[in-house]
Amino acid sequence: MKSGKYLSGGLIRGPGGRALKSFIKSDLYKGLKSALIKRVDKLYSKGVSTAGKITSKQRSDYLKGLKRLDIKNQKAEIIGRAMRVAKNTKVGVDIPRPIKAALLRGARGIGKYQKKVGEQGKAYLAKGERMIRGKRDN
Repeated sequence: MKSGKYLSGGLIRGPGGRALKSFIKSDLYKGLKSALIKRVDKLYSKGVSTAGKITSKQRSDYLKGLKRLDIKNQKAEIIGRAMRVAKNTKVGVDIPRPIKAALLRGARGIGKYQKKVGEQGKAYLAKGERMIRGKRDN
C-alpha cells in the first residue's frame, strides 16, 4: 500500500486528507511503520517446514505475497487508529466540524479498505492450504 499516494490522494478529500498527508510524513508515523516492518520481517523470517508438493520457489513467492498483505493491513490499522484518536482529541481548541467529519469519513474508508485486504488474505490462505495438500489452484 502506497500510503501517501493512495490514502491521502484518493480515500480522503479536503482538510482531513491534508491532515492525513501531514501525519504520513511525520516522524511519529515513520517510527511506527519501521517498528511494524521489523516485527513483520521477524515473523516471516522464521522457517516453516514444507509439506506436500511445494517447491521452495513457490513457498517463497507465497510468503512474499502474504507478507505484503499483512503489511498493508497493519499500515491501515496504524493510520485508522491515529485518525480516530485525532478526531476525539481536544488540543486546546476544538477541531472544526468539517475536519472532524472528514476524519470520521476517512476512518470509515480505511475500515472498508482493511475489510477488503482481509478478504484477500483469507483467499490467499486458502490458496496456501491447497498448495500444501498438493491440490490444483483455481
